[in-house]
Amino acid sequence: MRRLVPGLFFLTVSALAAQTTTTAVPLNATTQSACQFDTANANATIDLPDYEAALAATYAPDQAQVSVSVYCNKGTPISARKLDGNALANSAATAVTLTLNLDGTAGSSTFDTRVWYVAGPTNAVASGVFKGAQRYVTVIHAGWPTTPQYRAPTGFYTGSVDFTVEF
Repeated sequence: MRRLVPGLFFLTVSALAAQTTTTAVPLNATTQSACQFDTANANATIDLPDYEAALAATYAPDQAQVSVSVYCNKGTPISARKLDGNALANSAATAVTLTLNLDGTAGSSTFDTRVWYVAGPTNAVASGVFKGAQRYVTVIHAGWPTTPQYRAPTGFYTGSVDFTVEF
């Protein structure tokens, strides 16, 4: 028969503890003003209705429009909006003239349209990809001049206007 003899085991712990020292390392960062167009604006297009030169004198100047959104980081205001470099194109009375080309071909038959912008609402974005940003909406309008343009033969005409925001 075996007997168990209780044994006493001593664990030896080193009396040497790790030594430490700490220092604070400052971290600095600067944010710069930044804005970007909403990716949904990548194909923003204004489709004007058919132009009938003989009836153009009776057309209302506002024929079609599109909204364009720009998102800026908090604290970055938009200081200017421009169409083809013109900040004053902010009403039908001060619209810029845009020449449209038959089938979009430079040097082809042309006729003119008028383009202007109106600053829309501004709001803080509460959720989503642009959370915390400031959203600036601009509505770009286009319409026909009020004088007939008989020089333009029947066909499909295109052109584009540059919309710029400064911040």
